[in-house]
Amino acid sequence: MLKISQLVLLAAFTTGNALQLLAQPRFTLHASQPYARTHIRAAEEPDDTLEEVAVDAVLEETAAKAAAAAMTAPAGWEDVTELWSDDKKADIRIEGGGTLKTFKMPEGVERVQYKLASPTGRPIKAKVELWIGPIRSVHELIYDCMDGISFPLAATLQFKKGVDPVLKMSTDSTYEFPLVCGVFVPSKEEEEKLGAITKDMFYTAPLKDRVQGGSTIDGKGGAIRSFPIDDSWEKTQIMVWSKDVGKKSFKTNIEVLQGPNNAKQHINLRCGGSTQPWHGVIDTPGPGWMIRCNSKKYLEDGLFEIAIAPYEVSSGEPAVVMGGF
Repeated sequence: MLKISQLVLLAAFTTGNALQLLAQPRFTLHASQPYARTHIRAAEEPDDTLEEVAVDAVLEETAAKAAAAAMTAPAGWEDVTELWSDDKKADIRIEGGGTLKTFKMPEGVERVQYKLASPTGRPIKAKVELWIGPIRSVHELIYDCMDGISFPLAATLQFKKGVDPVLKMSTDSTYEFPLVCGVFVPSKEEEEKLGAITKDMFYTAPLKDRVQGGSTIDGKGGAIRSFPIDDSWEKTQIMVWSKDVGKKSFKTNIEVLQGPNNAKQHINLRCGGSTQPWHGVIDTPGPGWMIRCNSKKYLEDGLFEIAIAPYEVSSGEPAVVMGGF
């Protein structure tokens, strides 16, 4: 038996075949001929098996095309696993109590990658700085999270070529919260690849907005922007840059929340501006995540752009969200 959808397609095929037969030259067949009745009976009885096979083949082809179209993600929504390979691990231990380590950048490089995590699953309270000379710090990141194993931070930082800066990592005064970190200086080819990937992410990100500076007298800062994270994003990438909005330095607080005012990760970020875009990858497993940021600089000198996109997308079933009354 044919289904309704198959009957619709069969009607279309039957109409097309009838038109094609009408266009062909005709011949006369008399019923008195000995073989005429056999051919007429065969013509009057359609072959249902062949028609079902043809309809099923068309339906399968249509379903395959629809599945292929559904699996193709739009720009900015694809996995970007080539930024951080498996061999880049945080394996340098820094004890708590204000302990620090410094890493001198080689000559000619203009990018560095670093990872922050916890060796025991305790909270992370770390500070990362980029120094040019003894008195000039052009980058500062203060990272505070509740679980350093569940929520590590992987960041990529660009700086001016030829300055040969020093990367400094330290813990706060709490002795109970040690830190493990990793610092990776890419090669020239990898630098170009990282630059192309992060730039493409910044201009194709599905979530992007400007953040304006504001009052610094009352400590409230400037504009606040909130971005809901899709439940399928296992890892999320964040990029902050002021290249297209004034090229000034920026200072921002970025909170990663799961639930109302439940901050799991807190990033206090300060960078030098258009020559120092900051790119980070954070873990956002499960539903209910939101990223909230604001500008902590003056109204005239605090404008920047923030772009947010998936880094690793889950292929499983979406989480069930229970609704209230």
